[in-house]
Amino acid sequence: MSQDESPSLGALRGLEASVREQFENNRRVLSFDEYFSLFQHAPQEHCRTAAQYLRDCLDFYGTREIEHMGRSTTRYRLFDCPWEDDDESSVRYRVVGQEQAQAELYRMLTNFIQEGRVTRLILLHGPNGSAKSSFIRCLARGLEAYSAEPEGAIYAFNWVFPSSRLAKKRLGFGGEDDTPKSLESYAHLEEDDVDARLPADLRDHPLLLLPKERRRELLEGMRREGTLHEDFRIGDYIRDGDLSPRSKTIADTLLSAYHGDFQRLLQHIQVERFYFSLRYRRGVVTIEPQLHVDASLRQVTMDQQLQSLPPSLRSLSLYEPMGDLVDANRGMVEFNDLLKKPLDSYKYLLATCEKGTVALPNAILHLDALFLASSNERHLAAFKEYQDFPSFKGRMDLVKMPYLRNFRTERAIYEEQIARGGLSHQVAPHATYVVALWAVLTRLKQPLHADAPESLRDALKKMSPIEKAEFYAGTREPEGLTPEQTRDLRAHLPTLINECQADIDYEGAFGASPREMKEVMLNALQDESHPGLTPLGIFDELRKIVKLKSVYEWLKRPKQEGYHDHEAFIDIVFERWLDHVDNELRSAMGLVSAEQYDELFQKYILHVSYLQKGEKIYNSAASRAEEPDADLMERLEKIWQAPEDRERFRRDLIGRVGAYRVDYPGEELNYRRLFPALFRALESDYYSKQQSEMRKVGQYALALLTEEEEGPRASNMKLGQEQRAKAEEVLKRLEQDFNYPRIAIREALGSLIGQRY
Repeated sequence: MSQDESPSLGALRGLEASVREQFENNRRVLSFDEYFSLFQHAPQEHCRTAAQYLRDCLDFYGTREIEHMGRSTTRYRLFDCPWEDDDESSVRYRVVGQEQAQAELYRMLTNFIQEGRVTRLILLHGPNGSAKSSFIRCLARGLEAYSAEPEGAIYAFNWVFPSSRLAKKRLGFGGEDDTPKSLESYAHLEEDDVDARLPADLRDHPLLLLPKERRRELLEGMRREGTLHEDFRIGDYIRDGDLSPRSKTIADTLLSAYHGDFQRLLQHIQVERFYFSLRYRRGVVTIEPQLHVDASLRQVTMDQQLQSLPPSLRSLSLYEPMGDLVDANRGMVEFNDLLKKPLDSYKYLLATCEKGTVALPNAILHLDALFLASSNERHLAAFKEYQDFPSFKGRMDLVKMPYLRNFRTERAIYEEQIARGGLSHQVAPHATYVVALWAVLTRLKQPLHADAPESLRDALKKMSPIEKAEFYAGTREPEGLTPEQTRDLRAHLPTLINECQADIDYEGAFGASPREMKEVMLNALQDESHPGLTPLGIFDELRKIVKLKSVYEWLKRPKQEGYHDHEAFIDIVFERWLDHVDNELRSAMGLVSAEQYDELFQKYILHVSYLQKGEKIYNSAASRAEEPDADLMERLEKIWQAPEDRERFRRDLIGRVGAYRVDYPGEELNYRRLFPALFRALESDYYSKQQSEMRKVGQYALALLTEEEEGPRASNMKLGQEQRAKAEEVLKRLEQDFNYPRIAIREALGSLIGQRY
C-alpha cells in the first residue's frame, strides 16, 4: 500500500484481489479447449441433464434417518437448508416434514434419468398451506447453493466477435484473415477488443456445439474407455440435442464462411460458468397463475450490438426466444397454482412435457428443464372431472402433500417462526405445543375398524382424537389395552396412517393450516392481557376462531364420535397443558418424577423375581446379600389393590415381562408401556398424598409473584421467611430447569392451582 493510500482504500484493494482470485478459481470464463479438458476429466459432471443435476444436488447434501410416526424414514438434508446453518433467515425456506414427498420426487427424477429426458410434469397437490410452494422454493435455493460448489459447476457459452484492431478485415468474410495465428480463442479478450458478445439464447450446453454424430461417437468412445461410467445414462438432450435456433444460425453461417474449419468456429466460443438464481431468473423460474404466454420470439437483428457483427451475420434475420420457459432452461420451472388457470392456457404442456419442446411461430425450442406445479385439492378435484383429464394425467406425476399429523413435527414449524422473528424471550413454555396439538386434532379422522384385526376392532372404535394424535406422535398409547393389544396396535400403525389416503377426503386434506395457526400465534402475542405468547393467550384466540364457521370450511364438518369437535379440542389440549405444568411444579418442588416411578417399579419387579427364585439380593451399599424387600412389595400391591392371591398376581406380572422379552428380543423393556394401569395407580396415589403440599407451595409462589409485580399490599397472603424461601426456590427451578420467563409463571401456576388444587 502506498503512503498516499488510506487504510480504507487498502481494504478495498484487498477485497478486489479476493474477488479476482475467486473468479479465477471458480473457472468462470473458459475457452472451448479449456472447457473440453474439464469435460474429459469429469465427463459425468459435464453430461448431466436437468433431472440428473437436481438428483445430484439432493445426493450432494445427503440424507439422514429420522423417526416419523413409529417408523424410520429417510429425510433429504437439502430440505433443511444446510448451506445457511448460521443464517436465521434461512429457516423460512426449510420444509418441516413431508419426507414422503421428498422420496417421491427422488424416485421420479430417477425415472426421468432412466427414460433419458423429463417426460412428465410433477404436480404437488394438497390443502392450502401444506408447504407446496416452500417445497419448490427449497429446491430452488438448493440449486442456487449447489451451483456455487465445485461439484455443481455448470456452464453455458457466448459467441464472441473481436474488434477490427485484431483483424483488419472481418474474420472469414471478404478476404484473408489477418488475425495472429497465436490467438487460438477470443474467450479471454479484453472488452476493448470485442465488438460483439452474444449469449446462447437458451443457455445451451457447450457440448451441443459438437456435431451430433461426432458427439455420440465421442461419448460412446469414452464409455468404452471407462472414462464415462457404464451405468451413467446419457440424456437425450446431451446425446441427440441441438443448438437453439439463433446459435444454430450463427454456427452454420460461420462454418460456411470458414469453409468447414470447425476449429476457427470454436475460436468464437466463450464458455461461461453460470449460477442458478430465482431472483434473476437464471435456470429457476416461477410462473404465477396469471394469463400470459410462457415463451415467444422477438426479432433482434436491429439490436445495436449486432451492428458490430460480420456482414454475413448482420444481414440475417435473427430471432431471440424469450419468456419463462426460456429463462428456466437447464433448470426448473414452477407453475404456481397451475389449476387456477383456464385449462386452455396450459394445454400446450401436454406436448411440452412429453416431448420437451415448445412450438413457436418461427421455431421449435428444445428444452431441458424440470416442470413442477402446485395445486390445492379443490382445484385438482374439479380438474379430475374435466373430460380431457386422462390425457393430462398421462403426462403428470401427482405428489401428495397433506397437512402433518404428528404434532411433534408440526411444533417445529412454529418454533422456527419464533426463532426467525427473534421472539423466543416472549414465548412461554408449551405455547407451540398447544398450537400444534390442537391443529393436528382438527385434521384427524375416526379410524376404520370393520376390517381391522379382531383383537383391535374395539380399541380402534373407541380410540379418541387425542389418543390417536398422541399415538401418531409416539408419546402415549391408548389406555385400557392389554400388552398384546398394544403390540398389535403398534404393528397396525402403518395401516392406520395410510387409511383412505386414496380418497379425496383423506386424513390430512382438511383442518387448521399452519398459516392459520401462525396468525393465531401473532394475534395472541399482541394481546396485552397476557405476558407475551402464552398458552392461555392461544386458547383465547382458538375460542375466537372456532366461531368463524362461515370463514373456515373445515369448521363445518359434522362431529363424529368426538372427531371434528373443535371446541372440545380446546378443553382437551388445555388439560394436557395443565398436565405438563403439574409435572413441572412437582419437579420444581423436588417431588417424585416420572423417572423415579420407573425406578420404583423396576425395583419391585427385581425383588419379586428374586423372591420367586428363592434367592437373596446383593445390597452393594451394605456389602451383603439380603432377602427381597417384603415391605416394598406389600406397600405397592396395596396401592394397586392387588387380589388376595398375591403369589398369582406376582407370577402373572413376571410372566408378562418374560413374554415381552421373547416377543421383542434386544429391545429395552418399557415397564410404563407394559403396565400402564399400575403406573397410573402409583401416580394417582402419590398425587393425592402430595396435593395439599403442592397447593400450599403453589400459592406461596403466586403470592411472591404478586408482590413483585404489584407491590406487597397486592397479595392476600403474607409470607413468612420459610414460605418465601420455598416459593423463591420453586420459581428459580421453573426458570432454570423449564425456561419459564418469570413474568409467565404466574399465569401458568394460577391456572393449575385454580383448576386442580
